[in-house]
Amino acid sequence: MALSYIIVFLILLLIALIYHRLALKFAIVDKPNHRSSHIHSTVRGGGILFPFAVVFWWMAFDFPNTWMVLGIVWVAAISLLDDIYTISSKIRFGIQFLALTMAFYDLEVFAQINWMALPVLYFISLAIINGINFMDGINGVTGLYGLVFLGSILAVNAYTGIFDQYLIRYEILAICVFLIFNLRKKALMFAGDIGSISLAYLMIYLLLQWYLHSESWTVILFLLIYGLDTALTIFERIRKREKISTPHRTHLYQILANQGENPHVNIALAYAILQLGINFAFFIYPQTTPDNYLALGILVISGLIYLAVKILLLKKYAKIQQ
Repeated sequence: MALSYIIVFLILLLIALIYHRLALKFAIVDKPNHRSSHIHSTVRGGGILFPFAVVFWWMAFDFPNTWMVLGIVWVAAISLLDDIYTISSKIRFGIQFLALTMAFYDLEVFAQINWMALPVLYFISLAIINGINFMDGINGVTGLYGLVFLGSILAVNAYTGIFDQYLIRYEILAICVFLIFNLRKKALMFAGDIGSISLAYLMIYLLLQWYLHSESWTVILFLLIYGLDTALTIFERIRKREKISTPHRTHLYQILANQGENPHVNIALAYAILQLGINFAFFIYPQTTPDNYLALGILVISGLIYLAVKILLLKKYAKIQQ
């Protein structure tokens, strides 16, 4: 089995090298602008490795969960096109909705969840997909956060046995290859929409699988750190009557990177370590999910800490600029 993992790793590495060369040749690059947190033109779409890993797993293990795999192929394809061209948001959301429907069908969601709850499930899932895409703004953050998520899922699987460990391991291999190009001061590749959205799709699939097994909504805390930065930033922009779909630099990680001039890798590590702490303290160590009241307490306290840190940093950097 170790040899098969090495082979998959090397194949993914070869794909990454080929894609990097092709992206440079055809100018599939992310050029910095006044909204960016980077200063160099960088290859975009390196996250193409993530759906490739899922397809490799699907072929290696006799084609399981075909509907989920078809969904990730659809969402990866439209995201790659969006990385190269500019695709209408209506088309993107439509494909994401279709892909989620495939994932839900694969998990037999329609037979297990009340139809009245389905709109809420679709809304939350689409919000997670696009929220994770919004958070993909600095070197290392998507890869490290994904590595913590999947590694923690493997740890949870040790006491639940509900996940396919080989799917998770193949995806971890893809992330490790990607981080070779991305986890550095000057990244060689960004994940792009294809990377962040494909990974988000897989995260939703695994969390929903866990939810159906545990019947506990608190599994969403596996995305707590990303969720706080995304949700509270969106609420803040709505309060200021800003259009939330336009690019901006008001996430906490962007403030730390731009106004604070902190190294991107350090910020990414901080986000990943904080999420790992949450996962270990409330899921992995107790080998269960937190109850509703504890989860609500975690959300409230974490939200207050987030707001306090953000306000203090904004005041600090405002004084420095004066």
